[in-house]
Amino acid sequence: MQFRGPKFTVEPSAKVQFSNSSGTAIPCAADGRPLPTITWMKNEGQLIQDILGLRHVRHDGSLVFSPFSPDEYRADIHAAVYRCVATNSVGAIASRDVSVRASK
Repeated sequence: MQFRGPKFTVEPSAKVQFSNSSGTAIPCAADGRPLPTITWMKNEGQLIQDILGLRHVRHDGSLVFSPFSPDEYRADIHAAVYRCVATNSVGAIASRDVSVRASK
């Protein structure tokens, strides 16, 4: 079996804007051997956690922002910079910075 480091097959856009009533999903996918694991982090380097009803990472690697009411707006979630990271036993790659802005 030939081992290969991760390579993006879908890299997220540099800017993502969405409205609170619609929410959005930001796709990220990578190929490699073994198949890479997709995680998301904030630009300060911390791994993001799912936040019930606001933000979660789907099994396909997409970062999902759920629709939210204006009083649920949080700048640390809805106006932040994220990065998709693909990791396997050969190595790791990080996407470009993804600047997320939600309007309420």
